Amino acid sequence: MMKFFTDFFKAIGNCFKAFSVIFEKGLWPYSFVFLFVWILLWVLSLYGLFVLADGVSDWLSSYIDFNSIPEAGHWLSFAKPYLVGGFQFLIKLIFKFLFWFVSSTFLKYVLLMILSPVFSLLSEHADEKLTGNSYPFNLIQLLKDIVRGISINLRNMLLEYFFIFICFIASVIFPPLFIVTTPFLLFLGWYYVGFSLLDYSCERHKYGVSKSIQFIKSNRGTACGIGFAYSLFMALPFLPGSVIGIMFGPSIGVVGSTISFLEITKKIDKTK
Repeated sequence: MMKFFTDFFKAIGNCFKAFSVIFEKGLWPYSFVFLFVWILLWVLSLYGLFVLADGVSDWLSSYIDFNSIPEAGHWLSFAKPYLVGGFQFLIKLIFKFLFWFVSSTFLKYVLLMILSPVFSLLSEHADEKLTGNSYPFNLIQLLKDIVRGISINLRNMLLEYFFIFICFIASVIFPPLFIVTTPFLLFLGWYYVGFSLLDYSCERHKYGVSKSIQFIKSNRGTACGIGFAYSLFMALPFLPGSVIGIMFGPSIGVVGSTISFLEITKKIDKTK
């Protein structure tokens, strides 16, 4: 447990250290790519989310037809004006929240998959700047990296949804478990984001998928710390007028994961 939290906070430190690497090594242009893609995805998903929520709530409102209650003579007649408007408002609110929660996780992985080629290139360039190693551009290798990145993210998304479902059911059956399931799901989400970002370095250093999974599992604290820093910055846009998060969240996550990977492998090499 001590190793987990030591690695966790060290990874967060590496993500903040990534700022100097991004600006000093000329990697800042990537931030504008992330900004454009994130805004486009968010607007499209938010529009689709609200349209879907409104459609479902309207269907339920027509199925549970409060308009059929007579103006007088029914035990609910006095409440009819409130039931019609209030029920529709409540249902829309519930479904918008539910769809937002589910879609926010989905959007996170869609973003990671769409940006997979950019993440791969940024991680590679960060490695070159930090170590002096040369990685000549190879289209075939880049395509392999993209396929692997998408596959890893699909795997992680399905696993995260599985645990969300289990925790949701458990919390419904025994509500006090909410105190445990909430932080668990937070750390789980951070872990899978960090997992995805660390895998780009693993791939570049010729780790097979099974070896990469084993490597990241043995460095869970590092993965969670990277995911935390990424998620923290990606949450900043919800503060009025802030675009810092969506510009630099992905950059510091990728570069921070590259720094962390190089530090870990350097330690491993020293012990051999």
